[in-house]
Amino acid sequence: MNKRKFRMAAEALAVFTVIAGLTAFFTSVDSVTNSFRAATLAIRVVEPNWIPNPTVVPEQHIAKDPYIDNVDETPAYVFMEVIVPAEEIILEHNAPDEDKGKPDSIISVPLFRFVNNTPAYTQDQKSTEQMVNSNWYLLDTAAHQDSAGNLTDITYLYAYVLDNTSQEMKVLHPGERTDTPLFNEVIFCNAREDDELSGSKQSIKIKVYGIQTEFLKSSEQSESEAEKVWQILSKQR
Repeated sequence: MNKRKFRMAAEALAVFTVIAGLTAFFTSVDSVTNSFRAATLAIRVVEPNWIPNPTVVPEQHIAKDPYIDNVDETPAYVFMEVIVPAEEIILEHNAPDEDKGKPDSIISVPLFRFVNNTPAYTQDQKSTEQMVNSNWYLLDTAAHQDSAGNLTDITYLYAYVLDNTSQEMKVLHPGERTDTPLFNEVIFCNAREDDELSGSKQSIKIKVYGIQTEFLKSSEQSESEAEKVWQILSKQR
């Protein structure tokens, strides 16, 4: 090979070497890892004015004011369920007249009535209906019996709403408490003194439920009607 041909071959080799080197320098690899923390939701029932284990007599008012606190980080729709003991008892007339204190009727009734924040308590003692504050909507009432067919308790289910004329639920934000308690007091039924209730121990049970406010229907849609939200929550219980 003459000198001219050798030089051209060497230059060509040098060019290919440089190109190969540049190609190696432009090679690139990248990656990313994203961490997500699942949100949490926690609620609790609080009764600021409740004094445990009171001894009660007929027609006595007892301070009992159940609120719900959102103690976590997720906005929630909330519900309150109250289980009230009930029995067939002999009621006395409670009207302020000459019949007061006389036997009225034998009837199955809740042993405790709810008293809301209105000035006067006017609920019919023969009814199973209850009086609650304006931010609560009654979703359901269910009476339960024992194996002998005797009434044992009545369960009341309420949703926390904008006002009790609609089912539009109100959001309970993190760190917030419901605007009002479900009720402010309870009153013990006007049972006759010789009734079997004398000396008995009675309990009112309260449960609270909460569910996230977003994406209840799908990944793009939510729901705010109390009845429908409760149906969704019930499937998760």
